[in-house]
Amino acid sequence: MTPILLDAEVLTPFYYHGHYAMDGSATDPGVITDTTLLFALRAALLGVSPLLRGQPDYRADLATIPWRASLLMGMGNNDLLPPLRRTVDMDKEGGRSARMQKNMSSGFYKNQFFTHSVRPGAAYYGMVVGPDPFSWADNDELLVRIGVGRAGLLRLHRSTTEQAVRLNAATAQLFQRPVAAEYRILDTIRPSRPYAVSEAFKELRAWFPLPQ
Repeated sequence: MTPILLDAEVLTPFYYHGHYAMDGSATDPGVITDTTLLFALRAALLGVSPLLRGQPDYRADLATIPWRASLLMGMGNNDLLPPLRRTVDMDKEGGRSARMQKNMSSGFYKNQFFTHSVRPGAAYYGMVVGPDPFSWADNDELLVRIGVGRAGLLRLHRSTTEQAVRLNAATAQLFQRPVAAEYRILDTIRPSRPYAVSEAFKELRAWFPLPQ
């Protein structure tokens, strides 16, 4: 098993509700999470539909995926598109909790927001550990879907340049691994210090056993 270095390019806009913005939310264009990448690879290569949970359980979900990954960090001048008004399906995005239903029936809850999506052409770099996904697909590049509604199309291909990578301290915490966050973007996005590829490879393998 060897680390597979990745270059990624956004082909179609994508968003998630990451940061508050005027009358809506915005996505951080500087990072794509490790969990996003892993779930996208699972859908593209394994064809496995996600289990719908009442409460998130990322550790249980990741245990069924044969890869581990660094964060995909932005390379260059990644930018956001102008705000776009969207009708948000709260049944899909917010769940049907008692609190959500109460808020929606109060008369003060709206289902339209401005969202700021990542502009096509945004570039990222990172690494994945596990079975070679390009060999699995018998292709030099992969197209995977990310973001709300899986509307974003992300092109992956092998990187020819080795650079330091950042791990997600939030994911490492799920496996009781001593990876410290250098800064915080969201509770689920906490980039570590830069790791050399060999060091990151060793750490990712230790998160829990991977297929050999």
